[in-house]
Amino acid sequence: MKTNPSRKQLIGTTSWLMPGTYYQNAKLVAQQVDFVELLVYTWDQQTCDLMNSEISKLGSLSEKHGLFYTVHLPTDSIQNVVCAYEYFERSSLQIINYVLHPLNGIERFLFQNGSRVSVENLREKIVYHQNMTFDIGHHLLGERFDFRYTKNVNELHLMGVHDQRDHLRIDKETMQQVLEIFKEELRRIPLLCVEVFDIQDLFESLKVLKAFLG
Repeated sequence: MKTNPSRKQLIGTTSWLMPGTYYQNAKLVAQQVDFVELLVYTWDQQTCDLMNSEISKLGSLSEKHGLFYTVHLPTDSIQNVVCAYEYFERSSLQIINYVLHPLNGIERFLFQNGSRVSVENLREKIVYHQNMTFDIGHHLLGERFDFRYTKNVNELHLMGVHDQRDHLRIDKETMQQVLEIFKEELRRIPLLCVEVFDIQDLFESLKVLKAFLG
């Protein structure tokens, strides 16, 4: 299954919450979240070998717990983006979104695969696309997102942002800023990713986020 069959708003987190592999991190939270964002920042032999060794175990978490996956595609080159994307599209994992940085040369890739890919706003660069991933930290600390494109957002990267730092545990103040941006549109965005890199920060963030969403 390559898409989420339900219309439920899904909450996820990253595949780096403690030192370990993709599977070890995903297993930690398989019963706490709806999806895990696989952070694939490059596509070299080591990454490929690791994924080959773990992909069936990642799939078993989907079968046992209903866990979905998103993939943060490589950030170093469009060539590695293509290789990673093709790998996961051939796999049996339940990939419900691909997140892509606005790298040089993405136009052709988006023309061919744009319906499956969501382009993330960076601090220093934004390329608008039919599907967007909105990162609140990048928005507050860098180039501001054009709110005419909030309707294109299908994934939010949520975190706390304070004192020129992001990827902190979620807090009410930052969530209020998210609400001021999206207003009633917040409820229709299908994927909410808590983009923190510490297991305790995740658990505390989930409490705040779920209370905020009611």
